[in-house]
Amino acid sequence: MNRKIKRITAILLAVTAAAAPLSVWSSVPVSAAAKTIEQINQEKKEKQEQINRKKEQLAALSDDLSKKAQYEQTLNEQIVLITDKLTLIDSQLQDLHVNMEDTEDKIGTLEIQIAEQKEQVAKDMDMFKKRIRTLYVHGNDGILSALVGARSFYDILSRIDIIKRITKHDNDIIERLRSEIRELSESEQELTDSLQTLNIQETEMNVLCDEFKASQEELNQAAAQNSAEMQTIRGQQSQVQDQIAGYKAVIEELDAEQEKLIAEAIAKAEAERKAKEEAEKKAKAEAERKAKEEADRKAREEAERKAAEEAQRQAAVTQAPVSQQQSQTTVTTANPVSPASTAAPVTTKAPVTAAPQTTPAPTTTPAPQQSSSKLQWPAPGHYHISSSYGYRTFEGKTSFHGGIDISDGSINGTAACAAASGTVLMHGPTFCTHNYKKENNNCGCNGGYGNYLILDHGNGLYTLYAHLASISVADGQSVTVGQQVGVIGTTGHSTGPHLHFEVRAGGSGSGNRVNPQNYLP
Repeated sequence: MNRKIKRITAILLAVTAAAAPLSVWSSVPVSAAAKTIEQINQEKKEKQEQINRKKEQLAALSDDLSKKAQYEQTLNEQIVLITDKLTLIDSQLQDLHVNMEDTEDKIGTLEIQIAEQKEQVAKDMDMFKKRIRTLYVHGNDGILSALVGARSFYDILSRIDIIKRITKHDNDIIERLRSEIRELSESEQELTDSLQTLNIQETEMNVLCDEFKASQEELNQAAAQNSAEMQTIRGQQSQVQDQIAGYKAVIEELDAEQEKLIAEAIAKAEAERKAKEEAEKKAKAEAERKAKEEADRKAREEAERKAAEEAQRQAAVTQAPVSQQQSQTTVTTANPVSPASTAAPVTTKAPVTAAPQTTPAPTTTPAPQQSSSKLQWPAPGHYHISSSYGYRTFEGKTSFHGGIDISDGSINGTAACAAASGTVLMHGPTFCTHNYKKENNNCGCNGGYGNYLILDHGNGLYTLYAHLASISVADGQSVTVGQQVGVIGTTGHSTGPHLHFEVRAGGSGSGNRVNPQNYLP
């Protein structure tokens, strides 16, 4: 606030102390008002550059956030995939445990069967051993006794067959028991091998499950870290957006300050111009009055001189001889002199140039000023109004639009013309070179007007032409209606080529802006 007060005080003091009219602003290398406006423009430029840098930072943060979101999605997909694998492995382990328990039960059953078979084999072997031992002790007597007791040859054969069958039966029993033991042992070995295979599979699945759990834990940690980083980026985005809003607020304050300074400078210059015109008018009236007095004085002196000469002539006639008087009378009658003409003073008006000049005459004659309320269209051939006078929403912000925007597809580079005859009051103190389309960026030149000029049409009527690519007239220059004053472009705060046209009634300040369509055809 102190900076603003000091700056405004400086510009007011500079304008008050300036002896030259506003038309010489552009010719003075560095004036107090221009320096102050330049400082404001420089501050606005710096703030806009900071906004641009912050927008770049915001774009980078958005890109980082997008990458983090994609990474988060990838992590979640991997976590879901590993979770599904862990679920499958857990199901397989449960099935494996069931198979292992079943195999162990089968092995236990076979072990019991093998033990029973071994016990039976042992019993049969004992019985067989006893029979063999008996045959060995008695030799073949037992067989012979069995044969001797036979009653017939057929009985002998029958007994021999029985003995063979008994022997074969013993051998079959032993062989069958041995075969069953082998089969049970083989089955037991197969089940043991199967159980060992199941144990190996269980070990492998447990190792794989541990690996998946470790990966799942790593992914969960990575997802948590990524989520924290995303939250940090969102916080940074919020801070950058707040900073951008702060810079924009400063630019708005600088715009208002610059507009106020320009309005004050214009008002001061206008007052000085009017004061100068009034002084010139008074000086001219004073010169005319003195010239008239001088002419009247000379006329009186001439009349008095002629009256004196006539009186002398009359006296000479009275004193002359009669013959001379008659001759003089004849001469006088031939050239009569009107008494009225000799008595009345001559009042012929002397030329002004004969009178002495106490005040120098003005070197320039003010341009004729048009007082009609109707104006000519300022952009011939282009009649589309893209934004009217009044409140509008622009770049998401509702604000008052103090003029009309005239634009179409072919307006760029065409002529901006004076809507009425008048005088160039002023143009922007800074020439704007940013003649290109701007999205949300304001170059800040001349309060966002870019290259602009104001025309004074007299009787408190002014027109403003903004966003010009170039200006074709100079401050203080007289222009006629329809004369080109600039080239339409897109300098200043402009999103595309157009002519911003304002009408100000009752004063040149922005507070006197009225609807231009009430003045245009």
